[in-house]
Amino acid sequence: MVKKVRWVKSYRLISTIYPTRSIYDRISDPRDFEKVLALEALTNPRVLMEAGDFRKVRPADRISGPNTTPIMASFAYSVAGRFCDGSYGVYYASHDLETAQYESRFHTEKFLRENHEPGGVVDKRVYVAAIGGSYDDVTDKSARSKLYHPVDYSTSQQYGAKLYAENSVDGVVFNSVRHVGGTCIAAFRPRLITRCRLEGYLQFRWDGSRITESHRVTKLKSFDS
Repeated sequence: MVKKVRWVKSYRLISTIYPTRSIYDRISDPRDFEKVLALEALTNPRVLMEAGDFRKVRPADRISGPNTTPIMASFAYSVAGRFCDGSYGVYYASHDLETAQYESRFHTEKFLRENHEPGGVVDKRVYVAAIGGSYDDVTDKSARSKLYHPVDYSTSQQYGAKLYAENSVDGVVFNSVRHVGGTCIAAFRPRLITRCRLEGYLQFRWDGSRITESHRVTKLKSFDS
C-alpha cells in the first residue's frame, strides 16, 4: 500500500567517525557536483574519500548546500541493510528517538562483536530531519513475514531493490524489528529529506560482548567539540 508520509521529525544516529561537513555542504548546485568533485580531487584526493560513492544517488535526487552532508553521506556510504543490497543509497531513520536508539544499538553491537572490539565508549550524533513523499507502507504485514526476519535480509533486500528499480515510490515505511511499536523508514531520495540538524549526542557503553547502557551527553571530546 502506498502512503503519503509527512514526518516533521525523524531520528537517525550516526557514528562520529563521519564528518559533520563535507563537499556536499560546499556546493550550491547539485548539478555541478561531479565537475567540482573532479576538479578538487586533482589536487586533493581526500575529497573523493570524503564524498563517498555519490553515484549511489540518482542525479535528479541529489542535493547539496548547507546541512546536506548528514543526508547525502548516508546514501554515499550506504551498505547492505534490510531494504538495500548496498548497490544504491538509502537513508534509514526512525519516527522517534527511542526506536532510533534501539536500532542503532543493535547494529552497533553487531559490528563491535564481529570485529572483536575491546570495551569502551561509542559516540553517536543524533540527527533530526523532516521526511516527506509517497512510501510503500508494509507496517500492516505480520511480524512473521520474511520482510521482518531479524537477521536474514535476503527477501527484504529483493523487495527493496524491486521498488528502487521501478522508481515509483520514495522508499519503504516499516515496523521496527528492534523496538516493538516503533516505526522506521527507508528513504530512497535525498531531496525529500529536509531541515536536517544535529540535535545532540549519545554514548553507548560497550563491555566487550554487549552494549550495557546508553545515555545522552551535551558534548563530545572529539572534532565536534
